[in-house]
Amino acid sequence: MQCPLCQHENPAIQKFCGECGTSRASPNRGGSPAASYADLQREVERLTRALNESLEQQTATSEILRVISSSPTDVQPVLDAVAESAARLCEAPDVSIFVQEADHLRVAARHGPIPSDTALPLSRESGVGWAVLAGQTVHVADMQTELDRFPISVQNARRLGFRTALNVPLIREGFAIGAISLRRADAHLFAERQVALLETFADQAVIAIENVRLFKELEVRNRELTETLEQQTATAEVLRIISTSPTELQPVLEVVVKSAVRFCGADDAIILRLDAEHLRAAAHHGPIPVDFGLPVPCVRGTVGGRSVLERRAVHVTDLQAEAEEFPEGSAFATRLWPGRPWAFRYCAREQRLERFSSDAP
Repeated sequence: MQCPLCQHENPAIQKFCGECGTSRASPNRGGSPAASYADLQREVERLTRALNESLEQQTATSEILRVISSSPTDVQPVLDAVAESAARLCEAPDVSIFVQEADHLRVAARHGPIPSDTALPLSRESGVGWAVLAGQTVHVADMQTELDRFPISVQNARRLGFRTALNVPLIREGFAIGAISLRRADAHLFAERQVALLETFADQAVIAIENVRLFKELEVRNRELTETLEQQTATAEVLRIISTSPTELQPVLEVVVKSAVRFCGADDAIILRLDAEHLRAAAHHGPIPVDFGLPVPCVRGTVGGRSVLERRAVHVTDLQAEAEEFPEGSAFATRLWPGRPWAFRYCAREQRLERFSSDAP
């Protein structure tokens, strides 16, 4: 039978023309000939390619969401995953993720061979700076020719050897907090689907950054509430001891020094009471040996003495190293614990001397 397109004679049992591949099915009256086998094959390949791309994008998106859920306190794994996925699915050899810090942009994640500065000034004279300040996507075919618009980026493009640049802002509550930057060595714009995909990645990066910020704020708030509750509990315990021991001072002082060590991050605490021209230990808690019968001279050369005489808190980082400022106190600290740096803080109002290990965490 004769092919309706090229007029080639084909066997009756053959469904496609052996010459041009056109279907031998009769065309619709007044319509175009049926699509050829080659056309159908190309359409199948196109649909398959589109399906594979969509599957890859969904897989990458799901992977980033998985990393977000598994890293509530660390944004770095998420940004690394975003950079890697953007490079692979957007066919970009180089990806950088910038976050805003004061008046500059810091590189928070990178993927690719093109060298990059670790920080850039936050300026409209760069493509990424414009994207952040304007909150708009900046897509440039050849950055090396954009001297009037982006002089900073032109300088970097010529120095580092890239041309096409795509910058998508990271938008949080209507304001940009950073940007994702894609670069190519050749002048070739990214496809619209790639731009849209990068904007999706930018949204996911913002979700991760915001989650970490909120989580850390919650941690700080919980820690503050816990510390406040513990302090109130300690204060209530001291008040309880006072109310149950109206004629005894010692139980109250013992509770105070224990609470001071616990809540002030101290290794050792001592309460000294003024007795004429001397300070005597009244209560102590910690590893530093104390002689309760040995008076400490109330002079300016000791931390406790200076605090009492000047009626203010005195805080010394390393008392052993302050022999000139506190000669008696330095000798006292060295004798009690040789070779161990100690910090002393004395509160004159409560007449309490606290010792802090300066090399403690």
